[in-house]
Amino acid sequence: MAGNDSRPILFMRPSNTGVAESLEEKSSASSSYTVLYDGQCEICQACVSWLKTLDRESNNQTICLPISAEALSAVDSRLKMDECLRQLHVVTPEGEIHVGWDAVTCLARLFPSTWLVGVVGQWFPFRSAGRLLYKFVATNRYSLSKCRGGACRVAKPETVRRQARLGAFWSCYTLGFFIRLPLVLWAAITAAAQRTSIFARTYHKRLDLLNGRLTILFLNGMLPNTVPLLFGELFTAVVYDGIAIDPGSPKMRSSLARHLRRVNTKITKIVATHAHEEHVGNLNWLSDMTGAPIYVSEMTARFLTPFKQLPWVRAAIIGQPPDLKPPFELLGEKVDTDAEGLQVVSTPGHCDDHIVLYDRKEKVLLAGDAFMGSYFATPNPDVDSHKWLVSLERLMELDIEILVEGHGHIHTLRADVPDFPGVVIRQDPKLAIAEKLDYMRWLREQIESGFQEQLPVRVIEATCFPWGKRPSWESCATDECIRLLSLGHFSRTELVRSFVRTNADPLPTVYEVRMSGRE
Repeated sequence: MAGNDSRPILFMRPSNTGVAESLEEKSSASSSYTVLYDGQCEICQACVSWLKTLDRESNNQTICLPISAEALSAVDSRLKMDECLRQLHVVTPEGEIHVGWDAVTCLARLFPSTWLVGVVGQWFPFRSAGRLLYKFVATNRYSLSKCRGGACRVAKPETVRRQARLGAFWSCYTLGFFIRLPLVLWAAITAAAQRTSIFARTYHKRLDLLNGRLTILFLNGMLPNTVPLLFGELFTAVVYDGIAIDPGSPKMRSSLARHLRRVNTKITKIVATHAHEEHVGNLNWLSDMTGAPIYVSEMTARFLTPFKQLPWVRAAIIGQPPDLKPPFELLGEKVDTDAEGLQVVSTPGHCDDHIVLYDRKEKVLLAGDAFMGSYFATPNPDVDSHKWLVSLERLMELDIEILVEGHGHIHTLRADVPDFPGVVIRQDPKLAIAEKLDYMRWLREQIESGFQEQLPVRVIEATCFPWGKRPSWESCATDECIRLLSLGHFSRTELVRSFVRTNADPLPTVYEVRMSGRE
């Protein structure tokens, strides 16, 4: 097993983003306690997560900084690198320096829920016991370090190279998880409540925007409804200037028919952005109902004729789409409409056949699944993240004021788009894409570094989701639930694989194996 591997985990240089901002924040917050912790230690990161959670409820009394020469010189000239690496240091607003266990009890006394621990921790014999326990952890700091996942401060690189092995990595990573487990569970409960609220607000609803030019139809179905409730991924069909885009799966057909009876817009064309089942299952049915022609890319047409048999879980929940039947048209560079028309932009990555539609005049991007939030951790086995990065860079060249995701979310700052909590996100679309680019570039660096170090895939996966990063533990329960219920088809492991695809075939081998049901 990976935990028994004796290969050392090498270090990587992280981004210093946030350190300067924290130091600037400190200069304007003289009443704050400054906490200097070892960013190489997973246990330290876990404890700091708890500290930040407690602090949000107590008027932000602390500022937490990973140890670096820049941080130490800016905080207090008395602080020494070697001493700070041995033990936690806390600088009070009055300039007092507390070290080790005394620093822990000093922080505990700041918050009502831990005040008693802070007081009792200074009494004999609890103070002596606390110091012994703290000394044990501090003495074994480097053997417990993982020094990856963007956490390493390159303080003692040679020591970490020599001592931070995979057994210690898994011990530390596991301990970090259990320290955070209450936070993980609370985040899961909070997210479930938010998903349920959004689902209730969008159930059988439609959203009409831009004086009726853009309509979002929220699709439902008995089994498909489990997806937005469990994972937050809404199902939608989009109608723009009479073009119906991604009309859903067979198990959402009655919902789509109900919407069509209420929508005044005449459907003149039907377009699929890509060949995934929740987007293409009603193409021929909608064409028969409306008389509108179907338009797909050449690659999408190949994927749909015939459509591969889905794994039973996906077929049972979403629905097995029928094969695409002629007549249908192949997409060119533009889809004509009654207005200016929509530009067709090839955006492989989420899958190799993906396209988006762009209205240059209105500055509207109908993104399908080319953008699924800035943070996305559980992709399909057919994702190619290297191609996705290139596609996102291509989208950054467009002038976008409204970005419509294929699963319902809308990113815009425009005032003519009304607020709809949980659906309309008040964010510059270009900023959202830039954030996703930054995240995926960081992942690429992590994964390439891990394979260069010949680390097992599961170790590389873990280093891409360090507990020091809030999204890693906030989404942990949801991500693992997705892995379990999809039988591994959607998982954090697939995210790692998506950065190492080398097969030129549009469907990677692992995807073909999964779709055919072979082991």
